[in-house]
Amino acid sequence: MTDTARGLSVDALSITYPISQGLFSRPLELKAVREVSLSIAPGRTLGVVGESGCGKSTLARGILRLQKPNGGVVRWNGQAISEFSDAQFQRVRPEMQMVFQDPLASLNPRMRVADIIAEPLVTHRPQLGGKERLALVEKAMERVGLRPEMANRFPHEFSGGQAQRIGIARAIVLEPGLLICDEAVSALDVSIRAQVLVLLEQLQQELGLAILFISHDLAVVRYIAHEVMVLYLGRVVEYASRDVLFANPKHPYTQALIGSVLSKDPQIERAHDIPDIGGELPSPIDPPPGCPFSTRCPLVQPICRQMMPPLVTQADGSQVACHVVEAEKAT
Repeated sequence: MTDTARGLSVDALSITYPISQGLFSRPLELKAVREVSLSIAPGRTLGVVGESGCGKSTLARGILRLQKPNGGVVRWNGQAISEFSDAQFQRVRPEMQMVFQDPLASLNPRMRVADIIAEPLVTHRPQLGGKERLALVEKAMERVGLRPEMANRFPHEFSGGQAQRIGIARAIVLEPGLLICDEAVSALDVSIRAQVLVLLEQLQQELGLAILFISHDLAVVRYIAHEVMVLYLGRVVEYASRDVLFANPKHPYTQALIGSVLSKDPQIERAHDIPDIGGELPSPIDPPPGCPFSTRCPLVQPICRQMMPPLVTQADGSQVACHVVEAEKAT
């Protein structure tokens, strides 16, 4: 993890949802994100992985203030935007855009493509004239591989891959610095998925984008990410460069995730000896004491059920939150 004045920096972000049990009962707390820190420099991609319910999408919503955090600081290009007023935040909001999972569901079926892509311009650059706005729309379409003559069509006239290109065009029409992709290719066929990933790489190089890439597909993350963060029950359990994490995963949860990916890579194959994860993700309303992974970990020790392991920097620069890893270092 690096600290940079440019790009995105998140320090100890926490997001909790109150859960009401009734009129006279004390509300419970669902701790969706717990003290997550990360940083992404321009031109870099951070992959965020973990099972469903680990807090990946909630983290993205907290960064964009679509969900109010309960603690922590979000900085964009050195500015603590989490402390901005609504008016101040609206001035930097155009610099941070999102690409959603379901291409067609994220597009208004009653609007033509030109109007869909122009929405951010209408909101954030109302001073632009019609011709200026259309020129920027056509430029964005060309960048994502869509022909300008497609601008008058409706979303249902496009394939899933083309629809996702429309969503990406809408996200980049303001030329943002941060792009958050929340399962942006999971709904696409494998061949189309590869094309969209290549497109994202090209746009990153062209615009200098910092990309937060959320996915459950480790093969996709291995391809596109420079660094990888593994979440479990809202907490970071491992954070490392892509090469370090896939060659030498240290946390038992990371090992199990990578071991579930069929690969001919011998560096990954050795992780297949790790037993499959048993059971299900614990409830974030009532998490287990100590390490949140202790109820499913094949290597669990007594200390794991008593104390939360800190995120410790390893010799190779990775960060791991695991009592077993620290015990092995000491022997």
